[in-house]
Amino acid sequence: MKASSLGFVIPGMRTEYGLSFSRAAVLPFVALLGTTLGSLIWGSLADIYGRRAAILLAAVLFVGTSICGAMPSFFWNIVMCFLMGLPAGGMLPVANALLAEILPTKHRGWCLVLLAGIGTIGGYFATSESSALLQPFFGWRIMWLLGFPTGIILIALSPLLPESARFLVQMGRFKEAEEMLARYGSAIIQSPANAKSKQGDAAAITRNDTPTRSSLRPLLGSIQSPLLI
Repeated sequence: MKASSLGFVIPGMRTEYGLSFSRAAVLPFVALLGTTLGSLIWGSLADIYGRRAAILLAAVLFVGTSICGAMPSFFWNIVMCFLMGLPAGGMLPVANALLAEILPTKHRGWCLVLLAGIGTIGGYFATSESSALLQPFFGWRIMWLLGFPTGIILIALSPLLPESARFLVQMGRFKEAEEMLARYGSAIIQSPANAKSKQGDAAAITRNDTPTRSSLRPLLGSIQSPLLI
């Protein structure tokens, strides 16, 4: 929705501020620049603080930057649109990484592709319908203000967000990883081959319904899992 909203706010913004086409084009450029930087920043944050924490931080910033709809000048719209692009771009790689680390290998490819398709189509549909229904009454600014309720909804649903088992094991939080994987029919078992790892509690993650294991040593050192690769 954030990316699609750009095309629906620029016509009204040009009329209100008397902008030329070339000047108005600065807005989507800055917004997409923020999205690109957000992907890099949030990717690092997710590796340090966890996937779930990174997603919640993005949701909080969605709420805060929805104030973009109240900015009095084009300059401040550019500033806030950049800040709004950071969490929007950050959400994409973190959400995909979380799903990739939870979904079983045999379902991961098509699920992620389906998610990307649904997200693109659904996001554009939600934005276009919101614009058609709301802009005639509230103007172009309502498209930015929509970030407030959607961000609140995401925060309210946060108890349903699991943490990545890969991240939990890397942090040595094996008990939490076991509890999370149990929700998906998986378990952490002791790996004799890695009993002397530097973590002290080396583990292998495997699905209960298959004997197949594949190594994750390039990524996780002493962790093995068909679930995560």
